[in-house]
Amino acid sequence: MSEPATPTRSYADRVRGERGNNVFLVRGSDSTGRPAWYFVLVDPAKRAAFRKAFSGTLELNAYGRVLASGYGPDPPDDVRARMTTEYGFTGE
Repeated sequence: MSEPATPTRSYADRVRGERGNNVFLVRGSDSTGRPAWYFVLVDPAKRAAFRKAFSGTLELNAYGRVLASGYGPDPPDDVRARMTTEYGFTGE
């Protein structure tokens, strides 16, 4: 008997899976002190440095690209859904 075929993932699915590990939701304050959130796609080569510096003041663009941002404590559901769909975001 032959083994069942493993489903082939599309290129887009593979990219989303790889990127998802490098997309972070950052909550904090902007330069004026207003509560803000940011989804950041961190360069894989800078991921360790980003995680180490995460508790201090960060220049987010130095670690990667800000994909989305806004004011308030949490991103809206539609933005969170877009980050999941387009970038494979799975974390908090």
